[in-house]
Amino acid sequence: MESTNKVIMYGTPTCPMVPPVRGMLDRAQAPFEYINIAEDAAGKGTVMAINDGNASVPTLVFPDGSTLTEPSTAVLRQKLQSLGYTVPQPTLWQSLRDNPFFSIMGSAMFLFGLYDGNWVFMAFGLGLMGYAVAVSRR
Repeated sequence: MESTNKVIMYGTPTCPMVPPVRGMLDRAQAPFEYINIAEDAAGKGTVMAINDGNASVPTLVFPDGSTLTEPSTAVLRQKLQSLGYTVPQPTLWQSLRDNPFFSIMGSAMFLFGLYDGNWVFMAFGLGLMGYAVAVSRR
């Protein structure tokens, strides 16, 4: 691996953990390069070498040579802060955008609950959207 001042982020378009990680890197204004391992065989090989043969994403390689695989938002925030970056809390909309699975499912359930007059679906939908916000603010 060559030395760089950028964080290298390995991921796939279908991984639900990629958007929250990308969002935090953007908010911290940490320069990063995204490598889609579904299209980059060398990138996939690097990820598998880091993760004992597993193609686990997101995998991050930092300028100091350290790595994180599938980091929680709290662990990633702590790592970025240790490298000197300030990580501001996301706005409500950034939180929802950074967690598309929970946001979309929550919105759909809430809207169906409104349509059907079913408070259980409305509450569950709001709960999923609240979870999306809480996860990105840890």
